[in-house]
Amino acid sequence: LIATGSRYRRLNVPGERELIGAAIHFCATCDGPFYKGKDVLVVGGGNSGFQEGLFLKQYARNVTIVEFLPEVKASKVLQEKVAEQANMAVVPNHAIQAFQAERGKLRGVEVQDRATGEVRIWRPDGVFIFAGLSPNSDFLPAEIQRDRTGFVITNLTLETTMPGVFAAGDVRAGSTKQAASAAGEGATAAIMIREYLHGQ
Repeated sequence: LIATGSRYRRLNVPGERELIGAAIHFCATCDGPFYKGKDVLVVGGGNSGFQEGLFLKQYARNVTIVEFLPEVKASKVLQEKVAEQANMAVVPNHAIQAFQAERGKLRGVEVQDRATGEVRIWRPDGVFIFAGLSPNSDFLPAEIQRDRTGFVITNLTLETTMPGVFAAGDVRAGSTKQAASAAGEGATAAIMIREYLHGQ
């Protein structure tokens, strides 16, 4: 049973690694309170970015959501809710180029307008990245099929393309990426494994 989960996707731009845990975060609930009265940048225009941005606005002075694509992917309800907030802004079609770090502190964020190519320096106090998840599946053999982003493909019984090998939770393509459902999938997979062994 493959239940190796996934990890937060990073931007892999200069300066990022140095600042993780200091000024770059992946959990608004965990680190949001440190930014009371400060300016925060949220990277990611999907549902997660908008939800976490709305959570952060109760602490931060200003929350800016930046999205790489020309249009955000968050639901209409979340977009409307964010639009109602005086201290929130959404900036699509912009790409983070680098984080300027000095002695472990964030000094600036290089942001490119993808329409014009112009690069500006933004100066938030902290950055929260919600750019999706990367599955922990690199170690698996080629016989176990994965989708284009590396998530393990399974059938309705949670069996992979390798007979007798099953997958559950965040590593599996189509999973909801929620702890409760991952636990349920694990229990389901265990039953399916038992049935498979009985059949052998």
